[in-house]
Amino acid sequence: MKRTLIAGAAFASLFAVTSAYAADLPAYSKAPAVAAVYDWTGYYIGTNVGYSFGTASTNGTRTSTAAPTLLPLTDSSTIKGIIGGGQLGYNWQRGSWVYGLEADLQFSNEHATGSVCTAVGCPAGSFVFTRDYKLDWFGTARGRIGYLPAERILLYATGGLAYGNFSGSSWTLPMNIGTWSSLNVGWTVGAGAEAALGNNWSFKVEYLYMDLGNVGGSSATVAPTSYVFNTKFTDNIVRVGLNYKFGGPAAVVAKY
Repeated sequence: MKRTLIAGAAFASLFAVTSAYAADLPAYSKAPAVAAVYDWTGYYIGTNVGYSFGTASTNGTRTSTAAPTLLPLTDSSTIKGIIGGGQLGYNWQRGSWVYGLEADLQFSNEHATGSVCTAVGCPAGSFVFTRDYKLDWFGTARGRIGYLPAERILLYATGGLAYGNFSGSSWTLPMNIGTWSSLNVGWTVGAGAEAALGNNWSFKVEYLYMDLGNVGGSSATVAPTSYVFNTKFTDNIVRVGLNYKFGGPAAVVAKY
């Protein structure tokens, strides 16, 4: 009996010492989970292809060499075709907002042929001459501001400078009565959506409205009559693009 009491007392003392030692040890805590959050900040370069449809509106006066008679000239032709090119830019992400700058350069096969007449709709007897239109190439330099409804989805508005070369000719069979080529500067606004794919790639869909102003002002003569006219050009651009972003694809954030 005495031995049993001594053994019990020794076990109790050992338990008390062990508990006190354990209390002095540092507490164990689970290591934080590390999550990669996509970051839109950085330089990017890409390519795009799309379709454009615009309006080339011609107006002016017809001046007779025989008499100082002024008659209106009018034509409104739909100019359309495939476009494609490349873009480069830079984004800054601040929370759920993304700010950026982008420039692009596009080739274009947009073209049209219209009838210039002395009355709207070109009724019989009002035809003066035929006018060809062509947008040879264009580019833009724009700012972008976007919002992230999800980590990898960017919705943005964009706007800025537009420029391009517009050319054409005026003719009445069998002779060409005037040609022109004009490099013009105008403006553009639009909107788009972009989705990040994987680490560095993103896909975008974009719409731009472009106004290059007066793109053709010239005169043509079919004896004994001279024609003086101007052409205003506006365009609607719908395109898809693929971008590659340089640098790290994501910011690392610890989640507890």
